[in-house]
Amino acid sequence: MESLALLVSLMFLAELVFGLAVIVFAALARFRGRFRRTAIALLVLLAAETVWALTILPAFGVPPLIALGIAVVLFWWPRRRTSS
Repeated sequence: MESLALLVSLMFLAELVFGLAVIVFAALARFRGRFRRTAIALLVLLAAETVWALTILPAFGVPPLIALGIAVVLFWWPRRRTSS
């Protein structure tokens, strides 16, 4: 039983680390203009992983869902236009 708990804990930790990596690449694509294709590919992978996690257990899918929301907002939020 302890090994199962360890496995689930490691899966949860991997979800969190992957979500943070996607957020970092989305921020780099937004603010630096680099890694745009990498950020899009990671967003697609995170979306697929989020759907999988939500079908397994909704509580298991909430952290990648939040990370996906943050990354999408960072990546596609319109930039401010200065009117002069």
